[in-house]
Order: sequence, then C-alpha cells, then structure tokens
Amino acid sequence: MPRSRRAVPDFTKKGIKMHVTTIFLWFILYSIFGWIYETLYCSLKSLKWDDRGMLIGPYCPIYGVGAVLDVLICSHLHSAWAVFWVCFFGSVILEYSTSYATERLFHAVWWDYSDIPFNIKGRVCLPCALSFGAAGILVLYGIHPYIAALTDAIPLFWQEAAALLFMAVFAADCALTADSLIAINEKLEATVKAIDLQIAEKYETFIQNTKQNISGLGALKGKASMEEFREKRMWEELKKTLSTMNWTQTRALRSSVSFRRTRYSDVGNKMRHALSFRKKKDREGKDMGEKTA
Repeated sequence: MPRSRRAVPDFTKKGIKMHVTTIFLWFILYSIFGWIYETLYCSLKSLKWDDRGMLIGPYCPIYGVGAVLDVLICSHLHSAWAVFWVCFFGSVILEYSTSYATERLFHAVWWDYSDIPFNIKGRVCLPCALSFGAAGILVLYGIHPYIAALTDAIPLFWQEAAALLFMAVFAADCALTADSLIAINEKLEATVKAIDLQIAEKYETFIQNTKQNISGLGALKGKASMEEFREKRMWEELKKTLSTMNWTQTRALRSSVSFRRTRYSDVGNKMRHALSFRKKKDREGKDMGEKTA
C-alpha cells in the first residue's frame, strides 16, 4: 500500500450549495457502480442473470453511502493503511446496521454470510470487510479523482437539475419498493392464516381417524396423510397469492435472499422458490414456442 496519500480533490472549498449537490451526485454514481458490480458478480457466480438490489432501479444505495463516507472521512487521512482500517470497520458498521434495520422493517434479508467463515449473524463477515477496506483505497485513490473531475466539469445549474431529477426518481423508487415489501408481508401473513385455517379443519378429521385406528400403522398413515395435505394446501395457497402480486411486488420478492424471524418465514422462502420455478417454466415455454414457430 502506498505510504503517501495521492492528491484527492478537496470539495470542501466549494460553496455549501455545490457541496450538497455534488455529494448527492456522487452518491447516485457510486450506487450505480455498486449495482453493476453486484449484478455482474452474482450473475457470473450463478451463471444466470441476477438483478441485485432491493430497489427497482439500477442502484445499490449502500455502496453509494459507503463510497461517499469514504471520500468525506478518508480524504483527510494521510496513510493508505488508515484509509483501509477506517473503511474496514466502517463497512462492518454500515452493513450490520443496514441488514438489521431492513430486517426489522420488512422481515427480509438481501445478503446472508452465514456460510462464510468469521461472520456475525450472517450480516457481516471478515472476508467481505477486508474486501471493502481494500475497495475504500481503490475508490479514494483510483476512482474518485475521475468522478470529482467529471462533476467539477458540469456547471452548477446542470448539476442541480440532474440532482433534482435523480432525487425524484430515487424517492419514488424507495416509496414504491417499501409499499411493495409491506404488501408482500401482508400477503404472506394472510397466506399463513389461510393455511392454518384449513389445517385446523383437517386436523379435526385427522384426530377422529386416529382415534379409530387401532394399529400403529393406521396412525402413521394418518400422520403422513396430514403432512401431505399441509404441503399440498401450502403450495396451492402460494400459487394463489402469487397470482395476485403485481410486477413490483414479485421484483421485490425475487430480490430478497430469505425471510427470517417471522411466523411466515418458511412460507416466504417457499414463495421465492415458487416464483423462481414459475419464471423458469415461463422461459422454457417461451423457448419451446420459438422452436415450434
């Protein structure tokens, strides 16, 4: 790592108006870069297109926040090692707090490091924190001078116009995504209640049949029948719920990794699988139609 700090543009010499506008544009640009990185990495890893991010638009705000904080805080540091450690611990705080907040609000998670060594509740992990520490150096010394030069070349009037446009689109996206996630949770809750009601009705019949079964084999068959009934009714309710969801809701559901710590966690995860299966079947049907055409 270099011992001396490369020249990083000092935006603090500009007026407050330019300061706020430019920072927001940096946030949008780095959010887009983060989405590109996440999408390419996950698509190559799974060998299929994987549109990352919880929002509809092509941006991951956590990358934008992290990069902007990197520039604001670390541009005053005189050692690359200092930049590395600030970004290392900063990424841990940012990822953990974001994961915790989104899970508490929407009962869903968008990344899970549980299968990676040295993780904390699947929210953060050592390998990723080390990567973000190195990325902080790359952003500050390698990427940001060009980003700052780009925004400096744009007149203030056009910066403000672009910032207002991006702000309107971003705010609308956040509102639409939040509404979709709230609707998904309500639909999952209703689905679980519908399944429980049908299971309760079936359970009465199951109890009566079990009492009449003298042999253990008969009770075992009744139990198997009960489990099969529950699984069948669950998938039927999931299909029914999916048919009532619009595009923004299915997009939000598909972008999440899993649902945790709710009574409908299992149903939510199964619905994600059902959605992926339906998408695969639709794609296969489309390919078959093109071949027969």
